[in-house]
Amino acid sequence: MTTAQLLERISKDETTTRRIGAALGHWLQPGDIVAVQGPLGAGKTRFIQGIAEGLGVTEPVQSPSFILIQAYSLPGGGRFYHVDLYRLEDPEAVWALGLWDLFDETAIIAMEWPERASGFIPEPYLRVTLIPVEDTIRHIRIEAIGAFPLERLRALQTLLDRE
Repeated sequence: MTTAQLLERISKDETTTRRIGAALGHWLQPGDIVAVQGPLGAGKTRFIQGIAEGLGVTEPVQSPSFILIQAYSLPGGGRFYHVDLYRLEDPEAVWALGLWDLFDETAIIAMEWPERASGFIPEPYLRVTLIPVEDTIRHIRIEAIGAFPLERLRALQTLLDRE
């Protein structure tokens, strides 16, 4: 894969993971979807907190594991949704959740445990995989799924290269 479709970074700690998420948040536009996957404790929520910070969300962002979907207002208008599908067992439960209504909005969506909605996430979207390497070290893979404009992906690479 070319670097335009796959970006990789190493995070040495939670602060760096959050900072990489914030850089991504600065780049995101209304309608963008970010699917964040990795095992329990990999830093998915911390990464999404960074995205929210980069978007300018001032409210505390916590994992919505029991609520499943948490909405935040963005400073310039619009919404940011943090979705956590951990507790859902099958695609029918995802359907019942009403996730499709969010996809119809021009909002920015960050989703934990996206594999629970496999095949239902509209393209294009970014798939972020957090891979634990050691205690606090994470390998972060950011993949473009579907047809993102090449210029946007190059801009994201440049932004992340500054981190």
